[in-house]
Amino acid sequence: MSIQYTLGGIRGHMNADLQGAEMSLVESAIREKADRIPVNPESGIFDPYPQRMADGLVELATTSSDEHGSGLAQITVHPDLDALTEDSQTTGVSELEGGPMIANETARRLSCDALVECTVYDHARTLGIGRRSRLVPAWLRRQLWYRDGGCQFPGCGSRLFVHAHHRTHWADGGPTDLCNLILLCGYHHRFLHEHGWRIEDDPEGKPIFRKPDGSVYPTIRPRLDPRLRELVGQRP
Repeated sequence: MSIQYTLGGIRGHMNADLQGAEMSLVESAIREKADRIPVNPESGIFDPYPQRMADGLVELATTSSDEHGSGLAQITVHPDLDALTEDSQTTGVSELEGGPMIANETARRLSCDALVECTVYDHARTLGIGRRSRLVPAWLRRQLWYRDGGCQFPGCGSRLFVHAHHRTHWADGGPTDLCNLILLCGYHHRFLHEHGWRIEDDPEGKPIFRKPDGSVYPTIRPRLDPRLRELVGQRP
C-alpha cells in the first residue's frame, strides 16, 4: 500500500493492492458509507460518486461501530425520579433512548442490576462542565443524544456516526455545556468548520443554519426528481 501527499500535505493519494476477497470487503464497507452521504447543501445535488466514495472512506476511518463509542451492548433508560420509587405506580415517566415509553415497573426492573447515572435538571443553571474540558464526557453525550436524537442539519437526521459540535468553538471561549452543543453527522460537521456555515437560533430557540452568504438553508430538503436518482447515484 502506498500513500503520497502533495507539497504541504494539502491533499494525498492512496493506492492499495489487495486480494479479490479483501478488496470486495473494503469496497462494500466504503460504498455503504458513501451511499449514506446526503445532498451537498451548497450545490443542491449529490457530489460526484467518486468524491462520495472518498468521503465514505473518511467516515469509515473516523467512526466506530456504535453511537457512544463503547464495544459493549447497552440500553439507556431515561426515567423520572418518581418512576423509580416503589410507592408509586402511576407518577413519573420512563422511556428508552431513541425508543418508546416503557412501564415504570419495567424501568425499576432494568435498574436492579445496572449502572445508574443520576442527572439533576435545574432550569436556572446550564447542564454541562463549562470550560473544564473540550471533550464531551459520556454522561453529557448521552443527554445530548437524548435531546437531539441524530444529526440536526435540516433534512438529514442521521442517527449513526454523529459528532458533538461546539456551536461556539472551544478555542473561542465556548463551554462544553448542553446549550452549546449540537449533534451533526461527519459530512455536515465539515460545513460548519471548513465551509463558513454558522448556526443561530430562531425566535423559538430552534437552530437554523446559515450559508456563508448569510442566507438561511431551507429547513425542509426538496425531494429529488426520481428521474435524476440514477444520475446522481441516490438509491430510491
